[in-house]
Amino acid sequence: MVETVREMIEEFKSKTGVDKVVLVSRTGMYMEGDDIENQDTFSAMSAIVLGAAETATSALGTVERICVEIEKGVLLTITAAGRRGVLAVISKEDHWNEIVELKEKLKGVI
Repeated sequence: MVETVREMIEEFKSKTGVDKVVLVSRTGMYMEGDDIENQDTFSAMSAIVLGAAETATSALGTVERICVEIEKGVLLTITAAGRRGVLAVISKEDHWNEIVELKEKLKGVI
């Protein structure tokens, strides 16, 4: 049975207790995931931040993730999801190992 992207995200969230997951294109367009305030801006800026980090560090190696600590212990993790996607995860704990698993699943779909 082939899982949809939505099903992959929902399964990931149910296992980890993550608050929000948003999948966007490298051009910053919302693709799938949770609704979020200022969704268009959030989607565009997530792609821009990842692209900027990749450009700035291109001589050093591949960017694995960008982690932003927001007030009240909230984390925003931004990472590439295949060649065409950007995955943004909002959580209260670091779920990097689980995010890597989701990235691998998404790689075959997007």
